[in-house]
Amino acid sequence: MRKVREKSLSCYFVEFSTLVGLLMLLLPAQCFAAGEMAYNSKASGPVWQDWQTVGYSTLTWGFWAIYDAQLKTPSGLYRAEKPFTSNIALLIDYRRNISKKSLLSATDEQWMHLGVSRENRKRWIRVLDKIWRDVKKGDRLVFTLTETGGRFYFGDEMIGRIDDLLLARAFVDIWLSENSAYPGLRRQLIGLE
Repeated sequence: MRKVREKSLSCYFVEFSTLVGLLMLLLPAQCFAAGEMAYNSKASGPVWQDWQTVGYSTLTWGFWAIYDAQLKTPSGLYRAEKPFTSNIALLIDYRRNISKKSLLSATDEQWMHLGVSRENRKRWIRVLDKIWRDVKKGDRLVFTLTETGGRFYFGDEMIGRIDDLLLARAFVDIWLSENSAYPGLRRQLIGLE
């Protein structure tokens, strides 16, 4: 009688261990899939792809087109008087090869133009330096901004996350601030032209 009891406890332990092992394998995959669903679904792609276009513009320098920019929101509307009340996506399609170093330098210049402190600029450039890469003609960089921060995509691949809301908003301000160095581009992006 005693041997039967030991064998049956041993069987229960093996079955329980197997069940726990399977759950440990399945749950992280399910949690990961649920957490990324809002940003990247294999079936539909990143959520911003389904958003509506607010406006479109091309940045030129002399005779050369540098990039095409597009602003998207879930509704297709952008409220300039309340710029951070909606999720937005800024899509930049590059028409020239540009090194990461040049992108970082141009971003720093734009933040300086907007009056961002030197300390913040230096800190934020270090953050972007870890995320960005060189771009080639035809590459697309996308930045999505939500109420909690932002995400960078290279094409459809998420390459970095910004949890610093001040940095995320300062990045979008390069194009959307009333003090932008490119007021014509801004007007077109926010749908005024």
